[in-house]
Amino acid sequence: MLLNPVGGVGAGKGRTIMTRRTILKDAYLLTMDERLGQRTGDILIEDGVIADVADSIRIADAELVNLAGAIVMPGMIDTHIHLWQSAIRGLASETWGREYFGLVHPLSGRYRPADMYASTLGGAIELLHSGTTTVFDFCHATNSPQHAEASLRALDDSGIRGIFGFCFRHRPEAGITGFTTFDERHQVLEKLVAEWSEHERVSLGVALNNIDHVSPEVHTREVESARRLGLRQSIHSNLPGQVSLSAGAGLLGEDISWVHAGPIDDDEIDLLVESGGSIAFTPEIEAAMMGIAPRVGAARRRGVPVSIGTDVPSALNGSLLTQLRIARAVIHAVDGQTERAQNRSGTRTARHPSFDTMDLLRLATIDGARVLGMADTIGSISVGKAADLLVIDTAPFGLAAGSAADFVVYQSTARNLAAVYVGGEAVVSEGRHTRADLPRVRQQLDETRDWVLGRSADSEWPEIDEETRARYEAGQGKAS
Repeated sequence: MLLNPVGGVGAGKGRTIMTRRTILKDAYLLTMDERLGQRTGDILIEDGVIADVADSIRIADAELVNLAGAIVMPGMIDTHIHLWQSAIRGLASETWGREYFGLVHPLSGRYRPADMYASTLGGAIELLHSGTTTVFDFCHATNSPQHAEASLRALDDSGIRGIFGFCFRHRPEAGITGFTTFDERHQVLEKLVAEWSEHERVSLGVALNNIDHVSPEVHTREVESARRLGLRQSIHSNLPGQVSLSAGAGLLGEDISWVHAGPIDDDEIDLLVESGGSIAFTPEIEAAMMGIAPRVGAARRRGVPVSIGTDVPSALNGSLLTQLRIARAVIHAVDGQTERAQNRSGTRTARHPSFDTMDLLRLATIDGARVLGMADTIGSISVGKAADLLVIDTAPFGLAAGSAADFVVYQSTARNLAAVYVGGEAVVSEGRHTRADLPRVRQQLDETRDWVLGRSADSEWPEIDEETRARYEAGQGKAS
């Protein structure tokens, strides 16, 4: 496969930039566009935007990238992850249930702005290396204006398309006086929204406090604050009845994504249908750490938008390809339980299994774009959308007997990613991030890890005592 353009590429400082016109030639296209479907053909990119998709495109002054035998699909969209945890990868891999909260959440107060930058940058680069081009970064550690600014700069520097989820969460353990009142937080959020409003890739959202962590009045203030600024919101829902509580306050809407929502019942699913709300599904964390069965099949059949995320970098890597395979397994397991309850076994119906291969790919592309309110910009290979694209190499054995969609979901890994484009820029090429000094990124991550865990000589942190851990576990991440 020829990954370098025939005529060479325009070069920016330390990175490769697509020049004004580029044609990706002869690839198998998983467009995720209902009109265009799956096809073999060409994509014309002009100034970072998809200008044409056709069987064959010939333009004299365009650079050509020969992708015969490769698959091109939209970049994947992770709608729920906590990038601040990237520096402590592996710390929570063996936790079970609420143990995670006592081990990880007390650490959020130890991060300095430079640590936020290092963790967010490293985590975003890992996502890009795994084929994720857009992310909603739910940040528990918005401990000061400088912390938020550092995370936003890191998203920008990584090359990813990102929504930074600004959190109103009070961290008494932080020892940081960046905020003292809710109004101060809102004012900082408003300022950041204005400063980043013209950025082509990075914007703001709101990471809402858990409903069980705050009073109904504070929950209402947070939602109203986000809506005054026109921002998308994300909220964890780990306990029964939380959708109903928010509905009772008149707060449901299509701008809120409910994360996990394992205890949600049919009546609450109907509330989301009526309000336009969505569910963010994080299959590996939910199955392996939380031990909950997803209700995404039932939600999707009733018309609730569903998206997918990786969730917890302190426990696992950021590969959505892995999450799609796990999603299939856990959803089919739930479907199998339903079959047995109905005295059936292995019988395909219009309702079961809930997701096929293309449904899984939609979770990670166009459905995620819709949940984030970005379907006009990303999520499919469509004329007029940003050229956020994955080039997936099928060598050495090709597609074999499966379809291109089957190959992506069931056969490929990050090793098959020949290139990752965001807005027409090849931010990953042949497995190498084209913007960052990766040894320096690694050094910054190591320094942050040692500071946060109390391993560096200048760290002041004691070990987290059992009483503190117990409080966080009991409160599902709440300090007290």
